[in-house]
Amino acid sequence: MKQKTRPDPKIEVQIRFVSIMQRYSGERDFKLKVPPDPAAACDFIIQHYNIPWKDKLEKSTRIFINKQLAQVFIKSGKNLQEGDSLVFIPISGGG
Repeated sequence: MKQKTRPDPKIEVQIRFVSIMQRYSGERDFKLKVPPDPAAACDFIIQHYNIPWKDKLEKSTRIFINKQLAQVFIKSGKNLQEGDSLVFIPISGGG
């Protein structure tokens, strides 16, 4: 009897690491399969690339999902769709 396979619970999205964030992936733009839940997707990316997130980086980097702050997108209750984009942008200071 052939066993039914469950569909892959992950979707492919576009990731962009800006500036110093590129050191974690070695790339600026790439695609990655992530969970459709946006909060889980952000956590997945952080863990996948061993980004030391719970420190200064968390406070100095913003994550955008489809050009919205990740927190706003997450609060909307929407799931990610194939082809959506997640961008990690470090905040630059200056004076």
